[in-house]
Amino acid sequence: MSEALLPAIGVGSPLGYGIRPTELVSYARAAEDAGLDDVSMGELRGTEVFSLASAVVAATQRVRVETSIVAAVTRAPPLIAMAAATLSQLSGGRFRLGIGAGSPIVAGWHGVDFESPLRLVEHSIDMVRAALAGERLIEYGNFRLAEEMVGDVPIILSAMNMRMVELAGRKADGVILQFCGPEQAATMDDLARRARRASGNDSPFEVMVNVWAFAGDDVAAAEERFRQEIGPYLAVPTYRSAAVALSSEEEVDAAAAAWRAGGRNAAAEAVPQGLVDQLLFVLGAEDPRPRLAEFARNGCSRVRFVPLTMRHGDIAHANAVIAAVAGIR
Repeated sequence: MSEALLPAIGVGSPLGYGIRPTELVSYARAAEDAGLDDVSMGELRGTEVFSLASAVVAATQRVRVETSIVAAVTRAPPLIAMAAATLSQLSGGRFRLGIGAGSPIVAGWHGVDFESPLRLVEHSIDMVRAALAGERLIEYGNFRLAEEMVGDVPIILSAMNMRMVELAGRKADGVILQFCGPEQAATMDDLARRARRASGNDSPFEVMVNVWAFAGDDVAAAEERFRQEIGPYLAVPTYRSAAVALSSEEEVDAAAAAWRAGGRNAAAEAVPQGLVDQLLFVLGAEDPRPRLAEFARNGCSRVRFVPLTMRHGDIAHANAVIAAVAGIR
């Protein structure tokens, strides 16, 4: 299969497994050495994303570096703009600001309410854009970014529902799709681009998809680990509509109820098979190129593999995913 038919390929940093920042930086450097195109990183309750991205930028020379994602609920726009401008300059333009709404749980960790996520994200994008353009932010104490920091930084919006995808089409430079198979990617790509045309925005726009990856050929072990990983997400309202599109309301709501009643193990048993089939790549048991090519045909320019990390504090499997993904090309 021709390389031209495949999207750009990258990896996401595994989160929430007790992996130290130094190991995550080495992981990003290994991805660059393997010839991958992108490294993305987010935050949960461990590494802080802008600090990690800065270390990754310093440790690499070519690979694109992206926050996937910064939750708008956790930081005011002036701070996001300062961080984005700093990383853009340090990286020589390799940095992309990935932003999203967050969740009620994340908002609670930061002592704020999670209200009107669509309005919150739109406001954050508008304010960050204005700050990066050197404009004064009246409602933020007349904040104005220092002249030497002013400059354009591409903004990529993480979207979990149609209204957020439309917002990405109107105001962002790209969209990150979570819980998305190839068929759903085509729908979301069309939705975003129609919203973009309607808004009169004719600047370039890209569609990215995050998927999970297992390095090895043990399908049963991969699916079991994936179910453990994905089960709790199904109880988060933000993810519900995307999950339903890959299975059914009854199956997703049953898994969410299982999580609330019995925790992770109960939710894992109830995860719909449709999610497993669409979102998990078992890299040693399948040729991933047909599915990647389908994503490309349906409008996706970039696919990021997020490793299923097997043991607390062990990054070995994540590094094995890099080696397996590098072999795709």
